[in-house]
Amino acid sequence: MSIQKSEYIKPSLILSALLIMLLVGSVYISQLIFQEISQSFDIDILDARSVFSLSCFFYAISFFIYGPLSDKVSTKLLVLVGCIGTVVCLAISVVVTSFNMYLLIMSLIGFFASSVPAALFAYTAKNTANEKLSQAMGIMISSSIIGIIFSRSVVAMMTDICSWQVAFISYACLIIGTCLFVPFGITSKPNNTSNMSITGTYLSAAKLLLNKTVVIFLMVGFLLFFVYLGLSSLLTFYLKGTPFYLSSTVLGWLNFAGMSAIIGTIFTGKLSQTVSERKLLIISLLCVSASVIIIGCSSTLVFIVLGIFGLFLFVFAIQPIIIAILNKIMPINSRGAISSLYLLSCLAGGSIGTYLLGIVYETTNWSGVILTCIILTIINITLALIGIGFIKNSNQTAFKTNYKP
Repeated sequence: MSIQKSEYIKPSLILSALLIMLLVGSVYISQLIFQEISQSFDIDILDARSVFSLSCFFYAISFFIYGPLSDKVSTKLLVLVGCIGTVVCLAISVVVTSFNMYLLIMSLIGFFASSVPAALFAYTAKNTANEKLSQAMGIMISSSIIGIIFSRSVVAMMTDICSWQVAFISYACLIIGTCLFVPFGITSKPNNTSNMSITGTYLSAAKLLLNKTVVIFLMVGFLLFFVYLGLSSLLTFYLKGTPFYLSSTVLGWLNFAGMSAIIGTIFTGKLSQTVSERKLLIISLLCVSASVIIIGCSSTLVFIVLGIFGLFLFVFAIQPIIIAILNKIMPINSRGAISSLYLLSCLAGGSIGTYLLGIVYETTNWSGVILTCIILTIINITLALIGIGFIKNSNQTAFKTNYKP
């Protein structure tokens, strides 16, 4: 049985990584081509940012919707529904003429795409041996990061060569091609491993919001992605304008600086063996703040690239740290729900940040955006220190309760 499982999970893991890469990437597909989208629909370029903002928001909300379902519904069904829905939306998006209809279709991409990582993260966790689980989940997280970078870069470059419509259809074809292997790479084993109803699962997850320590760290994730996704989206406007005038192709190549995110996840995993997670969290948050300052205060492209590299590196170095902290303060039966809540808070922060920082950019230009982001990173460091303080106090209380002289 164990030999069969080992042989079975290998192609499944590769297929899961490819699907997560493409479906997560579909949510970020428009982030570097706001200018081209605004020209197609004859709208202001700043209004085009709502395309990504809504897609990301619906992705975040839907992830928490699909999370409990992944324990009740066939993985294969959730994956196919997500892939087919995303492909259909990409096809429709290239023919609609109304910008409002386009916004609706892009929002639906976020809704459908989220079912794939929600199902496959749970599927991989259940079908991987414990000694290989960390490696498998690391591959899944890395594939989602690569998906973000791949989709933005490839679509931006294809948009410069052809058009964003051709780029979207080509991306849909990649998803279709990968989908053909789903019947062979993913089994239809029933996922119902819990006696709790779906309603009960949602209520149990909602009760986690009554824990003040949980709320603090969810806020840290929210503000982290508010700054990260909001700033990286507005960089498109900033670098396409004076004095840089970069093309979508150059922005696509520049986006590959985000590969540092993978280094960040590996770096944290290694360093956490010798340095406490709480110290790593504060150090990484300080480095995020420094990266924002470098991006905002630099007038040369080289230093901006270094700032982008650092921003991706430390934002994604923080992810496994906070997830580990939250999982350690939660009972085992709440760990799936807390991960979904954390992801929801991060992506909601990114979606709202893209929209609100756009308003700041409109009224106070680039300097106002940078100042806002610096203030928010400082607030985030403060929140993290408060959260760490709560954990220390709860640990001391637990020790006094359990200690018997």
